[in-house]
Amino acid sequence: MTTEIVLAPAATGKTEQALERLLHVVGQPLAPVWVLVASARQEDAFRARLMQMGNKQVYFNIEFFDFFKLYARILNIAGQPVRALDSTGRYRLLRAVLQDLQRRDELRHFHSIAHTPGFVHYAADFLYELKSNVVYPEVFAAAARTHKDRELAQIYHLYQDKLKKHDLVDREGEGWLALEALQNDDQRLVNRQPLQLHLPLALLLIDGFDQFTSLQARLIARLAGRAGQALITLTTVTAREDTIGRRFAQALERLKESYKFENQPQPTITLLHATPAEDRRPADMRHLLAHIFRNSAPKAPAQGQISLIEAPDSAREVAEVLRRVKRLLLAGCPPDDILIALRDWSSYSPHILTTMRLYGLPLALHYGEPLHTNAAIVALLGLLQLHERDFQRREVFDTLRSPYFTFAGLDVAHIDQLEKTSHALVIVGGRALWLEALDEAPHVREDADDDQAPPLLPEASAALLKTHLAAFFEAVTPPPQAAVDEYVRWLEALIGPDPTQAPDEGPDPNLPANPLDSAPEQPAVYRLHLLANVRGAGRGDVPRHIVSRDLSALRQLKRVLRGLLSAQQLLKSLGEDHPVTWAEFFSDLRAALESTTFTPAPNRSGRVLVTTAANARGLPHQHVFILGLAEGLFPQRQPEDPLYTDAERRAFYEQHNIPLLTRAERASDDGLFYELIGLPRATLTLSRPYLQEGKLWIESHLWRAVTRLFDDLPLEKVRAGEVVPVQEAASRQEVALALAEAFHGQSQPVAAAYNWLLTTDGDSWARIRQGRELEARRMARKFPHDRYSGRLDDPRLLAFLQQELGPQRVWSASQLNEFGQCAFRFFAKRLLQLEALEEPEEGVDALVLGSIYHKILENTYKRVLQQGMTITPEHVEAALAFLDEEADKVLAAAPRQLHFRASAVWEGEQRVLRRRLHALVRKDFSADSPLNTWGEAPRVPFKLEMPFGTLALELDDGERLRVRGYIDRVDRQGDAAVIVDYKSGSRKIPVSEIENGRNFQMMLYVLALEHVLRRAAGNVPQNVAGGVFWHVRSAEASGQLSPADAAVAAARQHLTRYLQAARDGNFAVHPTKVEEGKCTRYCEFAQLCRMSTIHRDKPHA
Repeated sequence: MTTEIVLAPAATGKTEQALERLLHVVGQPLAPVWVLVASARQEDAFRARLMQMGNKQVYFNIEFFDFFKLYARILNIAGQPVRALDSTGRYRLLRAVLQDLQRRDELRHFHSIAHTPGFVHYAADFLYELKSNVVYPEVFAAAARTHKDRELAQIYHLYQDKLKKHDLVDREGEGWLALEALQNDDQRLVNRQPLQLHLPLALLLIDGFDQFTSLQARLIARLAGRAGQALITLTTVTAREDTIGRRFAQALERLKESYKFENQPQPTITLLHATPAEDRRPADMRHLLAHIFRNSAPKAPAQGQISLIEAPDSAREVAEVLRRVKRLLLAGCPPDDILIALRDWSSYSPHILTTMRLYGLPLALHYGEPLHTNAAIVALLGLLQLHERDFQRREVFDTLRSPYFTFAGLDVAHIDQLEKTSHALVIVGGRALWLEALDEAPHVREDADDDQAPPLLPEASAALLKTHLAAFFEAVTPPPQAAVDEYVRWLEALIGPDPTQAPDEGPDPNLPANPLDSAPEQPAVYRLHLLANVRGAGRGDVPRHIVSRDLSALRQLKRVLRGLLSAQQLLKSLGEDHPVTWAEFFSDLRAALESTTFTPAPNRSGRVLVTTAANARGLPHQHVFILGLAEGLFPQRQPEDPLYTDAERRAFYEQHNIPLLTRAERASDDGLFYELIGLPRATLTLSRPYLQEGKLWIESHLWRAVTRLFDDLPLEKVRAGEVVPVQEAASRQEVALALAEAFHGQSQPVAAAYNWLLTTDGDSWARIRQGRELEARRMARKFPHDRYSGRLDDPRLLAFLQQELGPQRVWSASQLNEFGQCAFRFFAKRLLQLEALEEPEEGVDALVLGSIYHKILENTYKRVLQQGMTITPEHVEAALAFLDEEADKVLAAAPRQLHFRASAVWEGEQRVLRRRLHALVRKDFSADSPLNTWGEAPRVPFKLEMPFGTLALELDDGERLRVRGYIDRVDRQGDAAVIVDYKSGSRKIPVSEIENGRNFQMMLYVLALEHVLRRAAGNVPQNVAGGVFWHVRSAEASGQLSPADAAVAAARQHLTRYLQAARDGNFAVHPTKVEEGKCTRYCEFAQLCRMSTIHRDKPHA
């Protein structure tokens, strides 16, 4: 009947006091004891210490609970078993309430968001906050003043009504019923009526808490009154209850208020202080706990038990911490003696997972791996969302090429065909466009410029591919609306059965039956064979731990699906089972996956525990590591509540006595940190990142609170890019990096590590060393270009080059330009035939735009030629009219003929395109046209898109270079011919580009036209005046060239040299000009040529 609250600073023996009381009580025969702890980890730790203090004696009649288990136990004793809602069922029921209110048009303030998953979760959290503080619906309704208040009150009222009507409880509601059962039984005791709750408790022991909700505190008060004795342990920080001790003082005050509210005798308070002789903690820990957060605290010399780590980012911080952990383990420290605490689990757990595998560490993660991040689950979620974006190209191929799936009729060869077709016909997405493209593919040639080229796909292949692709689209598109069990059946049928299901992997008897388990086999069902592919991977070269990981994730997925079924079956029994949309079902599924973890090896025994800061409380260890002590990480920023501001929350308490916590009241990281630093018994390591996106990241005030208490705390600061010293390397990769660094001139003791690496992985080290030597040769000026920087020396390759680049090769201007810009660019594109895999995009790209410009101008000037018109000012309006007519025709057919998908801005692009062409034609027909510089005679179109066949261009060494191509336009001006080459861009091409051997196009055109005219009969120009590039975008000209210009002779010399170098295998990475770090402003091979690495002044061997 008496309650004692034991108050003590952190780590001064509160749990030990509780254990001594328990051992005293259990010494009495069959004395029932209930132990209430905050988490399963604390329960394990309490049991272990009990075994240790009790000399491993076996005890009966001791039961362990958290609050939720306690609620259920009380109700079972009272004969009031309940049907409890899980989180999925709770959200579904609340969504049904919101849908009902929306149908009745009773939501005005929340009308636009009530259907969203986010609002459902915010509302559910708020209702739990009210219920945990025992605020009944009618109490909140009476306090409602605004439309928002009244609508939330109505939601609360209807939600609670549905629970009562169908004898359901949620998690907090179960606590209400447990409290009510205790209150009613106490009233029976007063009325001398028979009790329903028989609780002959000898001891109620409550340990490991630092906060209580109103519901929890009131239930403790009532339950303590039924126990022979009750003992509650709480942390306190004497004389600092308004600062660091506020969290603990609030917990104590809430207990006192609850005892008073429930008419229970006030508990007695016992204050514990460990004497110096009793305090066995190291000196650094004692000083830290005694003086942390004190304004005028004395400094003490550091004794080495507390150390600090600063790393450039979170990933390196984790690596440094786990490296120390590995050193402890190798030194003989048991894994169970080490604890790692994280304040920001989502930011740090991916780095923990990656590094633990790299270092081979035995870690037990508190939450396991997030289910929604598993590779198999990510692939499945991606597949389920394909239809939402109408089968976007990249997402479709990511799915089709996933190793997790098998698709009927779509093997690797078919997928390759589909990718080639979609690229050629610019399919960016759209179910209808995919299927139309396969209809079109047999009628489109692989090379649009070659009439003899084969079609993209044979007709039969295209028809078969279309059938299988349409089946795939249909199979992965869910029904827009269905019952939950129908969606689950559809999804599990799509996933496919497990062909080798072991007995222990069968249905869980504790889960609701799956309708698919008993469904007859349906041969026509489309299946992805996900489980079969995962198991099949284990028979290949996929590591077994990957297969095990994926199978664990898929088993957990099945549990999630059955949880959705359980919620549906519950609602069905309540008459609330309405069909749901796919969006609602998928939202529930995703939310469940995001809140679920899977852990292939969840047992902590023999592993280092990695847990959150909150869950680490009450778990003393020899060695404790606390990560993330930077601003915004620890302490965490408290977000604003989405429903009520802090001012509104304060008003509820001040005006209506409804306790809703503000952000400041929820912020309790100082107290949490105080509890954490009381956990270590031997060493404490604090770490933080000091850079965030390249900028300085300020340390947390918690970090500063520790450092100001000591002189010269050991600090390890890792610099960005710093290589781990070889003696500290924790993985083979780190050893290799350290050795490479040592051979680069750093003095490290590497002999032992070098011998170890040669013994354990000599082949890898040989490859690393060879790669380093090659890179050093690339970077060094003294070594000439070799086969690793563009020089070929294999006789077979040189023979191939002599044949491939011999006199019979037909060159184009673009090929010669590529060689002029950079020999390696030519080698990669023309000889290796490499192409950048760029995603097709909607709209007009530069090549398509150029084709449109050329076609409209060709047709326009063809009509000028047919009409016998001169290119003079008096004909400009007629020419512009021709331009408009031809533009109408070309632009209307362009998307179909040029195979691009018109985007939403296509109409605007056409207007811009017409405006540019108008400006160019108007300038061409004006007196100051740049084409009038070669004479005063009026110009007339002579030839349009004029081909020149294989032209033999004589080089300086007497060899003839065979070239061919098309000239956009040739005008006649008296007896002279003028060449016009249209450029869609505005960037000018100066004659110096020709003279320096980077651009040969206009030179080839001038010489080719001279060759054609010499052999032509009839009324043709007698000579070539010159040529010019005309830029459509700016209507300006550049690169004006005449046959007699010195640049022509210089270009011939360059071509002679380039051809000889190419036949000799010299494709050295040595561009003739550097633009923005590349041979040209855009080069798709810039990542291959290593231009930034190779020394610019290397000699040519």
